[in-house]
Amino acid sequence: MKSPLTLYIGNYNYSSWSLRPWLVLTKAELPFNIEVIDLDIPGYKNKLLELSDAGTVPVLQVGEDKIPDSLAISEFAAKAVPNLWPKNAEDKQLARQVVEKMHTGFEAIRREAPMNLRRRTSLPMPQDCLDDAAEIDAMWCDLLGRHDGPFLFNDWSIADAFYAPVATRFASYDLPRSVRADTYISEIMSDPDFQDWEMMAFAEEHVLPETDAVNR
Repeated sequence: MKSPLTLYIGNYNYSSWSLRPWLVLTKAELPFNIEVIDLDIPGYKNKLLELSDAGTVPVLQVGEDKIPDSLAISEFAAKAVPNLWPKNAEDKQLARQVVEKMHTGFEAIRREAPMNLRRRTSLPMPQDCLDDAAEIDAMWCDLLGRHDGPFLFNDWSIADAFYAPVATRFASYDLPRSVRADTYISEIMSDPDFQDWEMMAFAEEHVLPETDAVNR
């Protein structure tokens, strides 16, 4: 029986915003279908505009309704599976704050180190990108230092989904990081669900030349 949920995503290798709700829905164990829209090919923008006024992915179709935006999709999942946010009220509030920070901030690291799971480079990065990386590292260390668990709020949460694409950027572009941050990155990238996504990224043939050219 086909699931009433369909998640429209961009390419596995490049679409950081698609990875986030995919991880959330997968961790929630909500059955959903996947529709991949190859980016930067003739006609792709029209397909996106059919899904949302913003013309972006991801978009979750729920019956006849559509939910654009990674955070809105994650909030939808959290209504069905509340433990996607930390149980402690104070931690939950803080988790929302750090998710919102990722949702709206860190523009330099997004611009200078776009998600590219197949990429490995050690070339120098612009200072504003390095500044973002240092701020993220410090935030991760602060959160991880509050408990003994492997994730930002002890158990896996939506916050980890939102920072998973950032963890891949540290690996792809060999960004400087502390030992604690590097351990967290390893936890994220060794997670079985993330590895399923990564396997699909490695298998797909679609290439975005402009993204692959960044920091060559």
